Amino acid sequence: MPLKILGSRIDAVSFQDALDRIRALLPLNRPHHIITGNTLMLLEAEKDPVLREILENAELVTPESSGIRWASRVLGEPLEEFTPGIDLMLAVCRVCAEENLPIYLLGAAPGRAEEAGAALRIRFPSLNIVGMHHGYFQRAEDPSVVTLIRRAKPSVLFVGMGMPAQEKWIAKNLEALGVPVVMGVGGSFDVLSGKLRRAPDAMRKIGAEWLYRLGQEPWRWRRIAQLPVFARKVLIQKWRRQ
Repeated sequence: MPLKILGSRIDAVSFQDALDRIRALLPLNRPHHIITGNTLMLLEAEKDPVLREILENAELVTPESSGIRWASRVLGEPLEEFTPGIDLMLAVCRVCAEENLPIYLLGAAPGRAEEAGAALRIRFPSLNIVGMHHGYFQRAEDPSVVTLIRRAKPSVLFVGMGMPAQEKWIAKNLEALGVPVVMGVGGSFDVLSGKLRRAPDAMRKIGAEWLYRLGQEPWRWRRIAQLPVFARKVLIQKWRRQ
């Protein structure tokens, strides 16, 4: 059963649950939207009914951050774990490499998808990347980009445009894309390309990867400042339930 946090849906799935569900979708002929849900996304969805509806209609909304797991515990529906989006992306790439299923990378600055693709090929030598395209295109160019992706016929499309732009772009173009699995991956291309570094394992395990990211991108303090707002709203939700 999905959780409702600040009025939005989060599926109560473990990392392995999420990967198994995505694996089951890969052979299907219809498109499915996979979302990695975090605290900032739920705050945005609280005031954006379009985003909230996208979350409601997605095939899967994974709990991506430690903040989501904290909220689940406060609300009395504790999640087993949280699933960082980049870790899920890498696991899906491993499955695709093993099963010879093609992927497509869309997003980030010009050249960044190619750099991320090169890193993925080092990690998974048999991975079939059938296309890469930056995310800096105008909305009027959507049809031509969608056509490029359709012609490439990937089994998985990873979209790195940031939240909520990537979720809205995917929802708008999902049917036209016709890709079995379409997943928003935020800044994962920047990490894979080496532009950004991931936090040490110890920080990841305690859910402090956001703090390490802040050290590399100080401008993110405005986003981090929203975390106390999220906590307050979750506590209010708990109080209203009681």
